[in-house]
Amino acid sequence: MSRRQLVAAGIDRHAIQRWLEDGRLHRAHHGVYAVGHPGRTMHGDYMAAVLAGGGGAVLSHRAAAHLLSLAPGGPSSPEITVPTTAHRRRPGIVVHRTRALDPLDVASFAGIPVTTVPRVLLDLAPSLEPARLARACHEGWVRHGTSPRLIEACIARNPAKPGAARLRRATGADITLSVLEDGFLALLREHGLPLPRTNVALRGDTVDCHWPAHGLTVELLSYRYHGTRAAFETDVARRRRSSHLAFTYGDVFERPARTATELAVALGRG
Repeated sequence: MSRRQLVAAGIDRHAIQRWLEDGRLHRAHHGVYAVGHPGRTMHGDYMAAVLAGGGGAVLSHRAAAHLLSLAPGGPSSPEITVPTTAHRRRPGIVVHRTRALDPLDVASFAGIPVTTVPRVLLDLAPSLEPARLARACHEGWVRHGTSPRLIEACIARNPAKPGAARLRRATGADITLSVLEDGFLALLREHGLPLPRTNVALRGDTVDCHWPAHGLTVELLSYRYHGTRAAFETDVARRRRSSHLAFTYGDVFERPARTATELAVALGRG
């Protein structure tokens, strides 16, 4: 809670000082306190940063991307956007200033004021490498229903923001979603085989890899949900004898030459 919230709740400065001394309050930032105990979760750190930013502050950029599950990896340091009229320094918090945030670019997630998914993507577009930006766009669609139309609307509201062209390209880019998919594409490059479209819609379903010009589809399958690896490998071999190919971790990382040969034949390059 902020000092302003405590005072609004009827707690005067003398009581605040007593509570700091007896451990009911613990200072997180200047004028911002953890209530009851000093330990804070990631959500607590992010909320404390927003409160430290003062009126109009919202969580943004990489911290917002982590909160909204748009980016893999561990928690990001607190990062907020505040109005340009706010001049206080806030140790431990990355601060961005803006003349005004459109109300349509602000939301609340887990009770924390945060920039919306389209605005997060637009903020990060200049700094994220294309593959990571495309993955973030994909996560925005899957987790939050953020469509290209919503992203375009955000770009239109913020014409001065850089990165619009990069973000537009990312919304239509193919992505990889696993180490297995990354390894499969590396295998294709190593053997000079054409690269497929990845994770694309085909006949009402999403397929791992598709070569439109060759009419070929490949599934990359994990054996996590099979009883044993041997049973999984047998099932994949059966699938491969059907209308499309399927490969496993072992095919990609342990038997790459054999897999490349099979793909070359299927692509008419054997």
